[in-house]
Amino acid sequence: MRPLAFDVEHLRIAPACVLAPMEGITDRPFRTLVRGLGGCGLTVTEFVSSEALSRNVAKAWNMAALGADEHPVSIQIYGRDPIRMAEAARMSADLGADIIDLNLGCPSKTVTGGCAGSALLREPSLAQQLFRSVRQAITIPMTVKMRLGWDWDCINSPEVAHIAEQEGAAMIAVHGRTRNDMYRGQANWRVVGAVKKAVKVPVLVNGDILTVDDAVRALDESGADGVMVGRGTLRDPWILRAIADHFAGLPAFEPGLDERRDVLLRYFDLIRTDLSDRAVIGKLKKVTGYFTRGLPFGARLRELIFPAQDITAIYEAVRIYFELLATHDLRDGFRRVFADTEQKYSPNDSRSFDREGEQL
Repeated sequence: MRPLAFDVEHLRIAPACVLAPMEGITDRPFRTLVRGLGGCGLTVTEFVSSEALSRNVAKAWNMAALGADEHPVSIQIYGRDPIRMAEAARMSADLGADIIDLNLGCPSKTVTGGCAGSALLREPSLAQQLFRSVRQAITIPMTVKMRLGWDWDCINSPEVAHIAEQEGAAMIAVHGRTRNDMYRGQANWRVVGAVKKAVKVPVLVNGDILTVDDAVRALDESGADGVMVGRGTLRDPWILRAIADHFAGLPAFEPGLDERRDVLLRYFDLIRTDLSDRAVIGKLKKVTGYFTRGLPFGARLRELIFPAQDITAIYEAVRIYFELLATHDLRDGFRRVFADTEQKYSPNDSRSFDREGEQL
């Protein structure tokens, strides 16, 4: 089994496992974390408003900030004004981006209400203007992320992908849902295959890739050149490494609970370098929810830390929680624990989480 890899113009993406852009998630600390765990060939920022960036809004600049060693990396921008998109693309290139990615995939009402994101799938001619304007403004590669279409009566991603390729797009990523699907139902990887057949540039398949088996099936069904993983990295930030290992013919890396604890606490430290203490508390609670969902007694930990108003208390609760899992003979890899959780542990377990006595 050969390792997955592909080229975006002159850039080699190896392994062909890409961290998907996620609003409020793929900030610099999270991208640093995932890249440091291995198996990630490309990171993508959360989407940045071209209007805000081109008007020098501080929040947009912060969202587009890159790590010194974060390469290759793509800055994703969105909007519907060709002039603003071109200016934002130039600014992103100046910030050090290796790739500029155009967002035709976001389904949120905030974005589509302004006729941007996946709403552009209903306006292929405007999308073409945006592609052309951005391509002419930059010398680095341009890529596009999209959904299958606006709804199942308008599956036009092959057409829009072909237009993007003609206007200079060097890669296409496709989420296997329509905009109207939002995140309901299951991603349709087979329909992504129609995009792969419509273009010659590399295509990434995205949506519902939570395990190595999902990645194998997504690639088989779509014929894509690589995978883009979003929500799967929240539950398991090692998933890109596991996928890359599998396709390299290696045993998929599986972290033990000690490493999972250490990585979560390391992520806490990264977050604290980017945010004020007041903002940090809310962020720590949020990411703890992601990292412990599905683990035994994870709900109990979340119940404990959500009322916390002190950073130290959150750190301590996480340490005690993982010590507790170890006392229940749960030192096996996370994926095995996750698979066994529903069978071994009742979500309605009445025992309480006690900080002092480390008792359930």
